[in-house]
Amino acid sequence: MKRLTHVALATLALLICPASHADTPQVLLDVIAKVSPEAPPTAVQPAAVAGLYEVIFGSTVYYFSADGRYMLGGPLIEVASRRNLTEAAAQAVERDTLVPQRLAFLKQLKNKDAIVFSPAKPAHRVTVFTDMDCGWCRELHRHIDQYQAAGIAVRYVAFPRAGEDSESFRKAQNVWCAADRKAAITEAKAGKAVPEKVCENPVLEQYQAGQKLGVSGTPAILLDDGRLLGGYVAPNELKRLLDAPGD
Repeated sequence: MKRLTHVALATLALLICPASHADTPQVLLDVIAKVSPEAPPTAVQPAAVAGLYEVIFGSTVYYFSADGRYMLGGPLIEVASRRNLTEAAAQAVERDTLVPQRLAFLKQLKNKDAIVFSPAKPAHRVTVFTDMDCGWCRELHRHIDQYQAAGIAVRYVAFPRAGEDSESFRKAQNVWCAADRKAAITEAKAGKAVPEKVCENPVLEQYQAGQKLGVSGTPAILLDDGRLLGGYVAPNELKRLLDAPGD
């Protein structure tokens, strides 16, 4: 994994919620940067337990000691009320931070930067963060015709899980640089080699965006209302979900 530069370490606090890092010890920020050098936390703030800090990556909550020596997982339960504080924190960051960021991402994403499989008149659209070597991503693509038959347009964006210096990252770049991206991604997801090609491409930008939006695995299906579904969802099940009236 890559280490953050001194500049990146100094600006880590600016990448997380401004109001939540003001009282965070610098030693803890340094430890967090080492624990997760490529994906800064969504939020850092004092936990309900004195001496602990709530550190949220995407919508996953951890607890760190102020000196960064110890890290705990949840759930953290308030005994008197039996309230799950970990769940409440995850729901709050999802609602107040991640969903607005995902909606902003969808608004600025252009189809030319995605790989789109769509019926002539789609009833629904999903944006799928995908990896060329992920088994469940390949399973989803094997059913791409069924998604379209169900009226669902699928926009693929890149999320090579192994990171920038990986073979999966290079495969994604080759796909996005191909003259026929749809044919190339179909070949790649069938385990076939795609010719190497260098071009200006959005793979790194999309990978970094996914990290900030709470993507931790693939496929990750982003709905137009900002919800993120982690993992494979079969065509008929996804159609039922998209057809269901909103809350």
